[in-house]
Amino acid sequence: MLILTEKPSVAKAFAEALHVPRKDNYWENSEHCIVNALGHLLEDFLPEDYDPELKKWSLDVLPVIPKEVKYKPVIKTKAQLSVVKNCFKNHKDDSFLLATDAEREGELIGAEILDYVGFKNYSNARRFWVSEALTPEVIHAGIKNAKPLSDYSSYRDQGFARQHADWLVGMNLTRLVTLKSGKLLHFGRVQTALLGAVYNREKSISNFIPEPFFEVKALMQGKNLFTVKLINPLNEDYPTRFLKDSKMLSDIENIKKAKSGRITKINKEKKTVQPPQLLNLTALQKEAHKNYGYSPEQTLNIAQALYEKHKCLSYPRTPSRVMGDENVTLVKSIYDKLISVYNSVLKPHIPFVEYIAGADPSLINSDNKRLFNSAELQDHHALIPLSPLPDSCTKDEIDIYLLVFKQFFTVIKPPYIYNSITIDVNISDNLFQGTGIEIIQTGWKTTGEIDDDEEEPAQDYSGLEVNKEYSINSIEIEEKKTQPKKHFTFASLLQLMENPRNEEGKRLTGLGTPATRGAILQKLVDRKYISLNKKNVLITDDGKFLIENILKNDELSAFISIPETTRWEEQLHENTGTFVAGIKDFIRRAVKGTNIAAYQIEKKSLGKCPLCGGDIYEGSKSYYCSNYKAAKPCNFAIWKEICKVSVSADEAQALLSGKKTKYKKCVSGKTGKEFKAAFYLSGDKILMEFEKKK
Repeated sequence: MLILTEKPSVAKAFAEALHVPRKDNYWENSEHCIVNALGHLLEDFLPEDYDPELKKWSLDVLPVIPKEVKYKPVIKTKAQLSVVKNCFKNHKDDSFLLATDAEREGELIGAEILDYVGFKNYSNARRFWVSEALTPEVIHAGIKNAKPLSDYSSYRDQGFARQHADWLVGMNLTRLVTLKSGKLLHFGRVQTALLGAVYNREKSISNFIPEPFFEVKALMQGKNLFTVKLINPLNEDYPTRFLKDSKMLSDIENIKKAKSGRITKINKEKKTVQPPQLLNLTALQKEAHKNYGYSPEQTLNIAQALYEKHKCLSYPRTPSRVMGDENVTLVKSIYDKLISVYNSVLKPHIPFVEYIAGADPSLINSDNKRLFNSAELQDHHALIPLSPLPDSCTKDEIDIYLLVFKQFFTVIKPPYIYNSITIDVNISDNLFQGTGIEIIQTGWKTTGEIDDDEEEPAQDYSGLEVNKEYSINSIEIEEKKTQPKKHFTFASLLQLMENPRNEEGKRLTGLGTPATRGAILQKLVDRKYISLNKKNVLITDDGKFLIENILKNDELSAFISIPETTRWEEQLHENTGTFVAGIKDFIRRAVKGTNIAAYQIEKKSLGKCPLCGGDIYEGSKSYYCSNYKAAKPCNFAIWKEICKVSVSADEAQALLSGKKTKYKKCVSGKTGKEFKAAFYLSGDKILMEFEKKK
């Protein structure tokens, strides 16, 4: 049997399980030949590979739409491709097992190689497709249960169609907007739609005009302190808000004299909240970003190491949040294994016991459809821990493992049950209202835990009685302002990609795949279309220029429409031929009627030059004076790196306004020793204030 894997580590795992010795860059004995790729061994032809005349970027030759899609070897892995080709040549009559990563990208990597080597033996070809870490037992079971390779032809067709569409869009529209604008601007089918969403969010924030309003809050004493708010009968949309000139606000001094208030009405509604489902890759990436600030790409790489190297995590590139109906025994065995290790053994700073507490193993049964549901299964089962965490794991690997570990035990905990309570309170013949909860069963939820859409924990309204007087601790007027939507973060962008919605709130087909979403976000960062301020995603000048020019063109503007992009994704799944044909027609129209302005970004002054009074602008290596080309050149500059530490634009602006930076960990250029110092500007010189040692 000939076995093709995607990575050397996977090939090695197969070789160890099947006892196959190594030969140079592959493994072989009388029964098996195992050879690995190194990711994509082939790449698309460039335009100039089809026609040398296309190497020069010119509007006259656009659009570039090849009649036949061709591939060529990746230069740096050409030697390994030769090894793979020889193995196929020597074993052309053997049965074949494709064991590249079990997802769409892995299917495409394998399909490219099979086409390149001229593989014909499809009737004797099977597909290895498992979610568990590649232990010898899993490998033997996976080979035994492998299905015909033809069962996965839809993945192959969609992979080729998506790759070709992205090539057509990237090659043609990148050249188009670059030639029209005079600046290299990369264009991508999904990334541009995502950038458009960031642009629209920032525009709504910058255009938002905050409106002041007032709330009157009474703090009252029951079993616990609780608050209620004065109701404005003239404001149906926001009943607790008052404008400054409200008559009720002018009467507040009379209300403040009240010593107590009487609850006139209590409404209770019992609610049951089931535990959240197991994690898929996108959910893991969101949690990792919220809890630890890891980028989606970092999270995927860490999870891949836990799966591939440490074998303690299941296959990470999964879109599913459930297990298959047949996985009950697997989950029970993992539960028993982890309980035996972590239920009593305390590890410093790792809350295994805390996460296990309250788990109910009786919920591991086929009737628990939040956990076992083959109808909702896609490609692979959800992310789960497979074995205890090895001691050799790094901090970031521990962080990611713990997120999966916690969710595994959370899903088998009882539901969170509570009464949602609203109360009416009469204070000096004025109606106050409040909302809170009365916990019946804590279940899976940690007390005081705040949901994503909440700003503060719900109030405890337990023990309150109707027609009873409660003393008032204080009544205050709080001045507030309406708030715009929040900036996107990596977590909320991943949520948008996984569950986009149209204006009516209808859920649309997701953008990208779980395996590619992190890479799409990283491309926007690498191409300097977005930047990060703490966790907030901000659009850069280049990103803004690209989107604003796209919006001026009716044809191109479809690229920053999330509903339009998701429509293409739906078409990709329905009919790959129609999908590619539609992309080609779209590109032809876009090239014909697009008008892009010349690139010009207005520079933002960070402050005034202490030498000549000119504006200070940000350059590639320094913050420089605008008069550096004047008749009497001004050479003032603040370098972006001083003593091995970076100086940000915000810090340069602070220095120019007479402020100091925070203390930074610097490195002496002469001695190489570390020290801490704050920078400040004295005249035209950057000086240091050294940290005083205690």
